Amino acid sequence: MKIKIYFSVLVLAILIYSCKDDDDNVVDNFDHAAQAIKDDVTIREYLETHFYVPPTGNEPFGVVDTLENAEVSILDSEHMNIQIVNLGDVDYTLYYLKNFSEGIGESASKVDSVFVKYQGLLMNYSDEPKFDERITYTWFTLNAVISGWSYGFPNYRPGENISLPDMPIEYENTGKGMLFIPSGLAYRNIGTSGISPNEPIMFHIELAQVEEADHDRDTVSSNYENLDNDDDYNNDDTDNDSVPNYLDVDDDGDRILTQFENADPNGDGNPNDALDTDGDNTPNFLDDDDDGDGKTSIRENADPNGDGNPEDALDSNGDDIPDYLDPDTN
Repeated sequence: MKIKIYFSVLVLAILIYSCKDDDDNVVDNFDHAAQAIKDDVTIREYLETHFYVPPTGNEPFGVVDTLENAEVSILDSEHMNIQIVNLGDVDYTLYYLKNFSEGIGESASKVDSVFVKYQGLLMNYSDEPKFDERITYTWFTLNAVISGWSYGFPNYRPGENISLPDMPIEYENTGKGMLFIPSGLAYRNIGTSGISPNEPIMFHIELAQVEEADHDRDTVSSNYENLDNDDDYNNDDTDNDSVPNYLDVDDDGDRILTQFENADPNGDGNPNDALDTDGDNTPNFLDDDDDGDGKTSIRENADPNGDGNPEDALDSNGDDIPDYLDPDTN
């Protein structure tokens, strides 16, 4: 399935780019905190004056309509949830509706890949509210989309693949709902095609499948490379080389590729059983002195030919333990 993910990412590069949060273009002197407050007022007013109708039959998404009689507003719905997201020292309020189906699988992390259907809608519109839609399942990587998706999708769980051989792909018990996203977690003060600057947006979503991503293909799933568990994968950089661990093939900078440091011995992508030669509670792939002898692995000629594979590492005393793993060498 991972091959499918990598292929899909290439094919859908334009789609992913269209959802990318381009912080480089944000005007530095813009008051994002003030805008966050305005957006929250706009979103709450919308939620107070509209209600949600779930899909019926073969409809891919539900419908949002204006309150007329005794309907329950979206804001007052028992399925409504609120999440505070802090980005750039600004608190944004993300509203999300979890419908009749919450999903049954494991939730995604902010860097995993998700297989989804969605419909993007404007809250303020004159003619056509819909600005984007995918009614067939499509792969996205959650660190390459707007922040509202990165933080929103982990609140849902995927379904179960019940596809039959040679038949169209089909899932049941998928996670379904809606995301109501302030502009600061969407296209900010820049906007994009069909979406004005500082405009809150909303999405009907259906989450079918989650795949743990391994962005640097170092055998450690990216979601395990957020070492401080602070939801920011870009500030975990063990070797301080300005490349975060989830994108770094050599996390500790010892010139031995992480995949060769027995970072994932059982092949599940979780490094909780990774090799720790010197028993210092720092696994080898995060430790530039693997044997704890005070000399870095680089100094002990762990990778003499520079290919990142220590199979030809120096073994001074001929005990079949390379020097960088052997504390009993000079």
